[in-house]
Amino acid sequence: MSNDVLRDSPLSGDVSQQPPQKPSQAKRASFAAFMGSVLEYYDLVIYGTASALVFDRVFFPESSSALALILSFATFATGYLARPVGAIIFGYIGDRISRKTAILLTLAMMGAATVLMGVIPPYAAIGVAAPIILVVLRIFQGIAIGGELGGSILIATEHAPEGRRGLFGSFATAGGQGGTVLATGVFAVVSLMPADQLEAWGWRIPFLASAVIVLLGLLIRFGLEETPDFVETKKAEGESPAAKPMNPITYAFKNHLGTMVSITLLMSAMFVIWYILTVYSLSYATASAGVDRTTMLWVVTIATALVVVMNPVWGSLSDKIGRTHLMAAGILAEAIFLFAYMASIGTGNILLIALSLCATAGLGHAVVNGVFPAFIVDNLPPQVRYTAGSLGLQAASVLGGFGPLVAVSLETSALGIWAVPVICIVLAVLGAISAYRLTASTRATGTAPVA
Repeated sequence: MSNDVLRDSPLSGDVSQQPPQKPSQAKRASFAAFMGSVLEYYDLVIYGTASALVFDRVFFPESSSALALILSFATFATGYLARPVGAIIFGYIGDRISRKTAILLTLAMMGAATVLMGVIPPYAAIGVAAPIILVVLRIFQGIAIGGELGGSILIATEHAPEGRRGLFGSFATAGGQGGTVLATGVFAVVSLMPADQLEAWGWRIPFLASAVIVLLGLLIRFGLEETPDFVETKKAEGESPAAKPMNPITYAFKNHLGTMVSITLLMSAMFVIWYILTVYSLSYATASAGVDRTTMLWVVTIATALVVVMNPVWGSLSDKIGRTHLMAAGILAEAIFLFAYMASIGTGNILLIALSLCATAGLGHAVVNGVFPAFIVDNLPPQVRYTAGSLGLQAASVLGGFGPLVAVSLETSALGIWAVPVICIVLAVLGAISAYRLTASTRATGTAPVA
């Protein structure tokens, strides 16, 4: 299908032509998106936290401490390599078969993989089979997460009332930070256990507890209707053969490759910085700066809770003043504040660490996190939103997932720890440029509105 067909179609993404939304479904959809993202990031953060604090000793006890930590972060990064696969699988399901089916499958698959991680025997019991099983489950978790974020964004934004996609979409990503708060809070509590008990069985509690979130999320999502945009797409396909696109994967690469690349560049800095903040900085602060482990977990929890609060603020603001400038400013601010945060860790002053992390989270990360769901939906037609949006996001997440591994490896470089924020600044500049490029491209083709 040509861009001209999309531009002239009511499916082009023009909010003014979207069918009316049901208020009850809009609210339920935003809550369903919130809960799915809670599970996604809860699972992600408990794995990342366990990687930073205990997995090196539980699954790699025969390696040196430095190598064990690198291997532990490598298993964390492995799941990110599987994410684009999940984006393709669930993107196809979500664009061609059913948005609802896709988001139910991602939630069930992700939850099952996480619960099973909580019952893996340690290396001391089954040897090398233990880390192998861990990596396999991490891959399955990555595949599921690869489709979850894109689906959560769509059910929240496509059900949103006219002119409020920024606000409603922000709840999909606020759930991610809610999951981070929950995960770090749970780990902060279990980390109070004696070290031998934490390594023996205490770390398993957060993984097994995810079953509760899975069941609640599935119950909420079962009651959702298909999104109005998806229903209208299928209706148009039935009425006009010209409106029916080719395979969404092929169509995305043929007609929206530039958009996907821009999304990847835009989101890479956000993902990398966030995992530096919430995963790598835990090990750096405790091992290199001597900051108490439990204290750091609570600092991360407070800063992440701030993102939950600020997400809808920035999302709602984008409905009023536009999204592009906010996206660019937010990603640059997050990278700049990262310098202050890394410097504060070096001082060991908990107040400075908390203030700098809160500034990075609330005035930087929350801006991008709250605005990008609607920003992406604005710039893609509904026929390929799930596939193209997910592929762009998950390609960026691959870079983010390797952030902690690269950071711990750079500690011994010439720049030392400062190599990390320098790289993040470069990524942020590329991201800001990509935001403007994407908006300019959308205006030129007329395939979607620019808010």
